[in-house]
Amino acid sequence: MPWPDTKTAALAMLLTAAGAASAAPAPCPGPALPIHALADGVWWISGSAGDSHAINQGRISNLLAVREGRRLWLLGSGPDARFAQALDCQLARHAGRRVSDVIAPWPRPELVLGQGGLPAARRWAHEEVAAAMRERCPQCVERLAQRRDLPAGTPAEPVVLPDQLLRGASGQLGPWRWHRLMRSDSTAVTVWQLPRQRIATAHGLLWSDGAPDLRDARIAVMKTSLQALSALQQQPDGPLQWLPEQGEMLGVEAPDGHLAYLETLERQADRAMEDGTQESDPPPAPEAAAMAAGLRHGLNWQHAWREAEARWFGATAPR
Repeated sequence: MPWPDTKTAALAMLLTAAGAASAAPAPCPGPALPIHALADGVWWISGSAGDSHAINQGRISNLLAVREGRRLWLLGSGPDARFAQALDCQLARHAGRRVSDVIAPWPRPELVLGQGGLPAARRWAHEEVAAAMRERCPQCVERLAQRRDLPAGTPAEPVVLPDQLLRGASGQLGPWRWHRLMRSDSTAVTVWQLPRQRIATAHGLLWSDGAPDLRDARIAVMKTSLQALSALQQQPDGPLQWLPEQGEMLGVEAPDGHLAYLETLERQADRAMEDGTQESDPPPAPEAAAMAAGLRHGLNWQHAWREAEARWFGATAPR
């Protein structure tokens, strides 16, 4: 059999290279996002610590992706459509499929405003979460743009709302077992549990980058929800790991640790009423040193002081 001539061999090499280039997937839009494998078919997309600002661009809430058969579930969608589009593409490299379903756990703009970047996905939320998004998100878009220091005149993205609504206090959806809890009398949150992997989320209830965020919360309501998390953990297939709103994964002690922090904060605020301590005075140090990280503990002290003032003098408690 004769050897191919030089021109024929070169042409074959060019055709092979062209075929390989055409088969290579197009690069995903950036930036590269922090995607961590937690278990087989489960990925954690970690957020930045603290509040939204021009550097982190609102990418602060933890997200979770779960592959189930032909579906890829995304819990949370990030702060805008561009983020969600980048994440969808980058997750496909890990999971082998695009996002088919996206869940809004509670109406935090950094967690839910990205849904518009996933037009082919089913959009799920508890009906109370969806109602709060409908009411609050138009103002949330403006506030988040200010925190991100977007250029003046940047067009606001349309708010895309969930259209697959859940009702009641608990239920099952795909691989998830979900529970509706509360941050305040008017703000619902949903906890999403993966019984097989013994992982659960606690957006709006648990943080590990410092103290919990009590803005728009009521301490008594938060305490009740944390007690519900502890009870959930006592079930035979209860979670061993918690995905918090922000920060690293937490262990089984997290709900009780947050509850102890809130109880101490309440006692300190009541003592401040007795002693005449002012809201503007420095906050007492929390018993758990990790809770002092960042600015939230100082804000929580002011919040707890105002709630104590309402209890003592019969004013309207903050919501």
